[in-house]
Amino acid sequence: MNRKRYAGQFNRLRAAGATAALLGMLAVPASAFAEQTNTPEQYKEARALIAEHHIGGRNVPESATGSIDDMLEALKDPYTDYFTEEEWNGFMNSLDLNYAGIGMRLGQDEGGFVAVEIFEGSPAAAAGMKRNDYIVSVAGKTTDGLTLDQVTELVRGPEGSDVAIQVRRAGQDIDLTVKRGQIHMPVVSGGMMEGGVGYLDINSFSEDADELFASMLSELKSRSIRGLVVDLRDNPGGILDTAKHIAEQFIPQGVLIHTRDRDDVDEPLVIEKGHSVEFPVVVLVNENSASASEVLTAALQDYHKAIAVGVKTYGKGSVQGLYPLESGGVLKVTIQEYLSPDKRKVNHVGLEPDVATEGTVPQLLTGLHKAGLREFRLEAFKHSYTVNGFEFFDARVPVLQADGATYVPARVLAALVGQPLQWNEAAYGVDIGAGAGKLTFDASSGFRIEGGTGVIDLNRFKARFPQIDWTSDSEKTVLTAKGNGV
Repeated sequence: MNRKRYAGQFNRLRAAGATAALLGMLAVPASAFAEQTNTPEQYKEARALIAEHHIGGRNVPESATGSIDDMLEALKDPYTDYFTEEEWNGFMNSLDLNYAGIGMRLGQDEGGFVAVEIFEGSPAAAAGMKRNDYIVSVAGKTTDGLTLDQVTELVRGPEGSDVAIQVRRAGQDIDLTVKRGQIHMPVVSGGMMEGGVGYLDINSFSEDADELFASMLSELKSRSIRGLVVDLRDNPGGILDTAKHIAEQFIPQGVLIHTRDRDDVDEPLVIEKGHSVEFPVVVLVNENSASASEVLTAALQDYHKAIAVGVKTYGKGSVQGLYPLESGGVLKVTIQEYLSPDKRKVNHVGLEPDVATEGTVPQLLTGLHKAGLREFRLEAFKHSYTVNGFEFFDARVPVLQADGATYVPARVLAALVGQPLQWNEAAYGVDIGAGAGKLTFDASSGFRIEGGTGVIDLNRFKARFPQIDWTSDSEKTVLTAKGNGV
């Protein structure tokens, strides 16, 4: 039987909705999560496949009800799963980042739920929604007191259906009707930043992500790229061969992963005709970088082709095979555990970054430093930020105006000047820098804690790090930095 190896984090619910949850408004219909039933033929075929291929061995628990779901629950493997045809379509759409939705990225601040981005050509744009609109009600239900997930659920619905949304814009409430449509999010995006460092964000290891990555990397090379940042944060995985083909852009030859099947047989996946690059490469990872993301990261680390910046990864070190059932549906079965080229364990352990950095924005800035960027321009808006001309919506850079001073998070400032940061308990402040150049910021030198975040007065910071400049007004705060060091 033909099978495709899959290195993704999804179980059934995640297959239909996890990436959607990460992206806000884009989701498959709730009907995809309905209780499933199966025929006796499907149950028999699924049980036989699990007995033949599952890494756990040949003792497959029997279900008294003949339910595939009950059998899989007893197996206690969240990554072995059965999909109906409808669920399988939802799974593949989620992998390709295709969703039925309205094309809006939703955020939340002290004013309520806000459209931080309206996708070009989307149903939301066609209905007249604008960036920074606040969502007052959906389908006649007020958003007051709701969570972000609850508002998301209200906006979700079948493709082609209408949803009434009331927005508040410049103090005026406006009623809109939006027809839900098919939305496609790019699986790979990015380009060249000002300063000659490339940035490529891989959101999913879909079937075509490797081709898109290769094309965009080729374009960057033609423009004399000086360094590259590959962003794998919040990427839950995907198709193993896709990860292999992306790794081939950096690794000429060698083992990509070692595998261990139910008989302890190692069937390594090998790169034979890969390539190499002459510029520094940095991979950004976080706690949601899983499976195929970890395959790529571990290989680039072991072959010393890239350094990883961020926090420890998820730790999903298993490979699934996909088996279409003759009786209908698709079975996803855990068939192998994988190890890195140097035989490092990943499953339930995760990968440690080479440069540990907390925070979405500090991770990006640190990665860009390590990739060779030397001049930075960070613009902090209310709901987004830009770095050297690239706009990001994955976080905010909070700016505090207090006591006649302007404060920015200490981690952001340390990363902007390319310096490590550590908490100094004795000073109840932070140390920025290392060795003889380490500087302490405490209450007497512009440091304070607001809302659980350590922030520093920009004027006090500039006095000790003169390579930065800054301006701030009601619309944005702009910080620039040249080089690093004190």
